[in-house]
Amino acid sequence: MTTTDRNVSATNISTRNISTPPPAAPPGVTLTNGLDALRRSAAATGELLAAMSDNQDIVPVPGLAWTVSETAAHLVTLLTSSAAYASGARDGAAERAALPPGGAAERMALGNARELERLVERRIPVLRQLLASAVDEYSTAITGRRASGPVETPFGQEDPAVMTAALVGEQLVHGFDLARAVGQRWSIDPDAARLALTGTAPLLPYLVNADAIRDISARIEFRIVGAPRFTLVLDHGRAAVEAADGHCDCWISAQPVPYLLLAYNRIGRWRPLLRREVRSGGRRRGLAMRLPRYLSVS
Repeated sequence: MTTTDRNVSATNISTRNISTPPPAAPPGVTLTNGLDALRRSAAATGELLAAMSDNQDIVPVPGLAWTVSETAAHLVTLLTSSAAYASGARDGAAERAALPPGGAAERMALGNARELERLVERRIPVLRQLLASAVDEYSTAITGRRASGPVETPFGQEDPAVMTAALVGEQLVHGFDLARAVGQRWSIDPDAARLALTGTAPLLPYLVNADAIRDISARIEFRIVGAPRFTLVLDHGRAAVEAADGHCDCWISAQPVPYLLLAYNRIGRWRPLLRREVRSGGRRRGLAMRLPRYLSVS
């Protein structure tokens, strides 16, 4: 899962061509339910920002390279830039071609830095208002598209439902970041976490480090409780996501909220393991523990 706000090192991403048409959103992941989850999660982020004092804008966010206000601004720019790509106001394919060589992690980090430079606002009350308007802007753009195909972005072509699920995940995880920074409570809706995890499954192959799986052939089945199962296929430097068919070398079964935070590297692995919120099995069970090594960001 993507954590595009952390420092990343150069990695060789899976040789799958990110310019090819992306797979469709998984069963049960639709644009409608994604937008519903996005509105709710962004509203919760707005309430969190409303509870902050003005002088908390410069508080550093644990584990990130950003302050509270920069993290809030990042959430705004994710929505406004996504709206611009969806509407065609910005040419994602042209921006992708202009990016310097590098893996998905480097491109995302560079893109985030550039978007933050474009938005100079750092006052928390104003960012809260901008976040609310950005959700509306994105919803209007993504539902009003004339084209029925994927959205061109600097990181590849994205199915609209998958793109929206990724934005939901950003709200949930960065809300967690913001709350932790200022000592506030943060609650993640299991349904929203479930949607974020399963909805972004098609993006996993873009995050696989081809060098790390050069000698690996494996099928890892993900069983997010309450969601359709899917399988990450690793094949000697290449990766793909398929619907689960019961044939796997390793399976990971997880409750959606702790696994979302674990996948985004916000919590350690041992607590959810000891609580049996995350379990693994299969004849090559060790693949579950090694999975973070195979991903460029986790």
